[in-house]
Amino acid sequence: MRIVSSFKAAILSLALPALLTACGGGAESPPSATSLPNAAALTWDAVPATNLSGYRVYYGTTPGTYQQAPGQGLSVGNITTYTLMGLSNGTRYYFAVTAFDTAGNESGYSNEVFKDIP
Repeated sequence: MRIVSSFKAAILSLALPALLTACGGGAESPPSATSLPNAAALTWDAVPATNLSGYRVYYGTTPGTYQQAPGQGLSVGNITTYTLMGLSNGTRYYFAVTAFDTAGNESGYSNEVFKDIP
């Protein structure tokens, strides 16, 4: 597997409001995946590449350090929304996303965002 920095440019900016949706919803929120406890709902902009194979989600409890080795993130397919469940209470998690193509090239990490799990 090759990490290709130019492929990263295809992932649009993943600022906190655009990437991470708070989980746990208020009383006005209808039930949905984003209202599950111990979860973080992630969304990102699609990569406009014809040879895109999918995306990988990386997460950890230290900024810039993920539980998954490069190339071993959670492969979520060719979707732009993913809910990571089973997170620990009282913990701050950091997230990044990569894109990978049909040749096995993987982008660099997106901008990192975090979510506090109450």
